[in-house]
Amino acid sequence: MSTLVYYQLYVFLTTFYGGIVIGFMYDIYKIYRDILNTRKFIAIIQDILFWITISIVVICVLIYSDDGKIRGYSIIGFILGALIYNLLLSRIVVKTIKIFLSTIKNILYKIHEKVLKIFEFFYKCIMYPYNKIYKLIKPLIIKLKKFLSIPKTMVNEIKKYSKTILNKK
Repeated sequence: MSTLVYYQLYVFLTTFYGGIVIGFMYDIYKIYRDILNTRKFIAIIQDILFWITISIVVICVLIYSDDGKIRGYSIIGFILGALIYNLLLSRIVVKTIKIFLSTIKNILYKIHEKVLKIFEFFYKCIMYPYNKIYKLIKPLIIKLKKFLSIPKTMVNEIKKYSKTILNKK
């Protein structure tokens, strides 16, 4: 085979691989959209960003393989790569990623529960003696509040009756 055919085969296989990468990126994006329920406006912005990312991947693959030239076999390579990935690997990859994310979520949930239990234990260790001491001191605190309120009530009483006393002749 001539070098031209090898070169075209190389470009085709590179774009085929690019189509597989695009299919994989689409699956990641689908999983991301399933996990996060976003508003319509945000979803539109995410879609635009996704297509910009895909365009960058296509441009990089084309520049890397064929100096940026768009040829029929390169377009067919992208389409075939994405289709074959979608038919053969997509379900397996999506299931695997979802199982992986679910496992991570469960692990983080268990860690979260353990940390909460530790904080609850320390909280109880701090609050138990505090509550015991407070119950012992509470009657004293009430008496102290009453005692400390005497000057305030005296001042209020003086203000209340001062006009009457001063107006008497």
